[in-house]
Amino acid sequence: MSDRLRAMFEHNTRPPYRWVIDKDHFGEGPKGTNLNAKGKEGPFGLDWSIDENMSRFSMWTDDQECVYEGRIFGDYDGFEPLDDYGTPNFGCTAIKLDGEWV
Repeated sequence: MSDRLRAMFEHNTRPPYRWVIDKDHFGEGPKGTNLNAKGKEGPFGLDWSIDENMSRFSMWTDDQECVYEGRIFGDYDGFEPLDDYGTPNFGCTAIKLDGEWV
């Protein structure tokens, strides 16, 4: 869990961002699960109404394989989907926002 997200939990506030995974390049199970993340939204405690400041992201492995693609909204630094989901669930190590490495 990122320091920013940990601080929000400690102060009982909602994250100022939300993300959704639109494509799981390795998904083989039911949508919205860890076997197929398409449709998965986060982070835990997200505010469903956040829909401004949208960017597209893609998460990558060390072997330069794209694992997940999706969208992020709100107030973010860019690493949130990677920290919240990509690294712990698939070992992703890098992220692009709107086609640019973060």
